[in-house]
Amino acid sequence: MAAMPGGQTARPPVAGLTAERRATLRRLADHLVPAYEKMPAASEVGVHEQLIEEVFKHRPDLKDNVLAALDRAQGREPAEVVSDLARHHAAEMEALGLAVSGAYYMSPLVRERLGYPGQENAPYDPYETHSYLLDGMIERVLARGRVYRPTPR
Repeated sequence: MAAMPGGQTARPPVAGLTAERRATLRRLADHLVPAYEKMPAASEVGVHEQLIEEVFKHRPDLKDNVLAALDRAQGREPAEVVSDLARHHAAEMEALGLAVSGAYYMSPLVRERLGYPGQENAPYDPYETHSYLLDGMIERVLARGRVYRPTPR
């Protein structure tokens, strides 16, 4: 692994993410998450670069479907590809959408623009009564009773 500034080591790139696939991912990601008002487009924060690699590190199960979607998209317009994936290749579309959105929200710039600092370790008092038990917000749920779907066998 190559050394980076600050003593960190660079991870090798994700196998299968060629320069051509990254370019395709860049176009698709910008179609799915375009710039809007103060929010940057997906490619502006590097969704197609290191951020997608972070997604695959945490969700390796998405990789095969994302790569398949990128292969289907080669040489095609993003709107056409997204429509085709949504209609005929739902698993690939779901993986692509989840990977792109997950990578986007991993960006420090995106979190800063949203005013979201990330998860914080808030102090916890085990003797404190939670506000949802006091403000009546949970009453409707308790009055409704249990509602659930049985798990598949």
